[in-house]
Amino acid sequence: MAINLQKGQTIVLDKNEYELSSLTMGLGWDVARTGGFFGSGKDFDLDSYALLLAEDGKLKNPKEDAIYYGHLRSGDRTVVHSGDNLTGEGAGDDEQIVLKLREIPEKYQKIVLGVNIYQAKDRKQHFGMVANAFVRAIDAKGREIAKYSLSGDAEYDGKTSMLMGEVYKYKEEWKFRALGNAMEATLQEVVNSFKG
Repeated sequence: MAINLQKGQTIVLDKNEYELSSLTMGLGWDVARTGGFFGSGKDFDLDSYALLLAEDGKLKNPKEDAIYYGHLRSGDRTVVHSGDNLTGEGAGDDEQIVLKLREIPEKYQKIVLGVNIYQAKDRKQHFGMVANAFVRAIDAKGREIAKYSLSGDAEYDGKTSMLMGEVYKYKEEWKFRALGNAMEATLQEVVNSFKG
């Protein structure tokens, strides 16, 4: 049975319980529709991303180690993005990032997963307008391991990027931590904040 995580909670990805040859991180969200109450008049386009970090928690090669709609896979194809979902409509995952845990090079010790609102400032959009946001971990057999949900909390007003969770290696074990850290930043600014 999948675990519902709270902000800051960490679980071990147990290789004895789950098939961890690959781990799919599914990210999803619902958003306010155009016009109406929020008045942005534009559709939302949320974009998921993964940042492949070294042991010191930094991006060593941002051009190669930031995986998003404009760079869908790592050079060795151990981290692969499903592609851009422009609307977030429908049930289930809106975007997925697949991690081939057994093949990820040792130089990567942490993978941060986030979601960014495309052109948020121009469209006057923020995460206070996003509902039912989640990140979930699914093993290679399609079993949900854990899920972290967050929604339109007042603390997210004005924030345009969200670090949803992180998968990291500790003493030869992979772990998953729910983050829920919101910030007012473009995707490029988030990437810059992790540069080594």
